[in-house]
Amino acid sequence: MNATRLIVPLCWLCVFLAACQSADEYPEATPDADVSDAMTVETDSAGIIKPSYVGPAPDFTLATLAGDSLRLSDLRGQVVLVNFWATWCRPCVEEIPEFVALYEELHPEGLAIVGIAIDEEGPELVAPFADQFNINYPVALDPGGIVADEYGGVFALPTTYVIDSDGQIIDRVIGLYPVAEKRPVLRDRLAEL
Repeated sequence: MNATRLIVPLCWLCVFLAACQSADEYPEATPDADVSDAMTVETDSAGIIKPSYVGPAPDFTLATLAGDSLRLSDLRGQVVLVNFWATWCRPCVEEIPEFVALYEELHPEGLAIVGIAIDEEGPELVAPFADQFNINYPVALDPGGIVADEYGGVFALPTTYVIDSDGQIIDRVIGLYPVAEKRPVLRDRLAEL
């Protein structure tokens, strides 16, 4: 007998048997059922579930290409985009000109952008790259990925976190940062400063 001719009826039999099981075998779901044992989620004051990445931004101090130390907490009072990137990451390279333009446009209103390069080669590779792309915002170096790990591990590049003026992570974008879409949101946050 052909194997396909045997498998198809067996699949239908399994579906039929599962559908015929007694309803008593499954607990009834009710709107007010207590599911706290199964899953704990954090909600805001309106009861909206917060994504797992929302909360206090881990502070860090990193060396910059300019030779300074950049400490995230020194940027408190501003809206900060923390962008993890690398020179070998094609989408990272694609979004840098948009970040350069965004920084030029909104920095006077209180926007800070921090590019965190995770290239292991360090400033020898990153500095000429930053010059080539005219990066006008601070570029910090995290070659060991220590800060990336503090942010829960950055598993895809680019990854951008938005931190509000109180030091709280309010958004995370994995992949290209949609500047056109996010610009109005950033402007609203900056208007609150």
